[in-house]
Amino acid sequence: MPDIANQCKRYLLDTLGINAHFSKYAKPVSIPFFLQDIYDFFNLSLKQQNYIALVPKNEEGPTPATIRKHIDIVEKKLNLKAIFLQTRISSFNRRRLIEQKVPFIIPHNQMYLPEMAIDLREHFVKMRSRAAAFGPSTQAVVLYALTQQIPGATTPKELAEKLGYSKMTMSRSIDEIEAAELAEVVIKGKNRLVRFEKNRRNLWNKALPYLKTPVKEIVWVKSVSNQWKLCEAGMMALAHYSMMTEPKQPVYAIRDQEWRNLKQNYSFEISKFPDEAEGEFEVWRYDPRLFAKDQTVDPFSLYLSLRDVKDERIESAIEEMMEKIQW
Repeated sequence: MPDIANQCKRYLLDTLGINAHFSKYAKPVSIPFFLQDIYDFFNLSLKQQNYIALVPKNEEGPTPATIRKHIDIVEKKLNLKAIFLQTRISSFNRRRLIEQKVPFIIPHNQMYLPEMAIDLREHFVKMRSRAAAFGPSTQAVVLYALTQQIPGATTPKELAEKLGYSKMTMSRSIDEIEAAELAEVVIKGKNRLVRFEKNRRNLWNKALPYLKTPVKEIVWVKSVSNQWKLCEAGMMALAHYSMMTEPKQPVYAIRDQEWRNLKQNYSFEISKFPDEAEGEFEVWRYDPRLFAKDQTVDPFSLYLSLRDVKDERIESAIEEMMEKIQW
């Protein structure tokens, strides 16, 4: 019996007082071969109701939309309701699983079983409330690890040179990253070395509870100069990464310090109304150009800036963007 089955049994018993029974599914021939390559299958009995449980063989697992399709295939083939099991999940995938109406159990984290009217996420909420959001410099270090190829270990001094912060600021950021267990930090001679794990998807999922939107404020500028060093952001950037149509009004990202310099050195009008503006400016907590590609903000920062937008089209485009990332 795999460890996740035992974890699920304990979780269901501790939280709901339900005795769950697992057993290896005895008729894998009934399941398409390509699904057998992706999942292990188990019989699961809950409250005298039988289910088929899908456990991904790869910890990363398929995307939520793909899981929904696989569950539909399995349920049709076996005439059994299916439940997805995984040891851990990112907030992004958790939300998408719920939107896809995928029943799932994440031991000691959350369960979503709509057929049984169960949506228990108390532990997840507590985890998020305990996690203090990173400051801009620390978030910049994590994004650097996600967007750049870091050869082995690096030092606070090297990070300071790459990201434009002081060595002391980078040392404090490494303290935060070490406390969050996002990297291995060791002392070698006089140097403090930080080494991020090579699996960027794992790093992203672990870091998500600590990351916040880079946007401090949004302003509408009546006239935009080509001399300004700007990056495409918001819906404009999302159109670059997905099939979404470009917005009528361009959206740009600019660091807060650069924005202050812009207001001091150039004469331009700020509008109270978007319709009167030539461009929407997102004032960021860190420099969007650090991780931009082709003058477009990086997909991780873009995700963080848009993840709270409640719009199905935008959420679908965000998912498309994240699925395209070459982890």
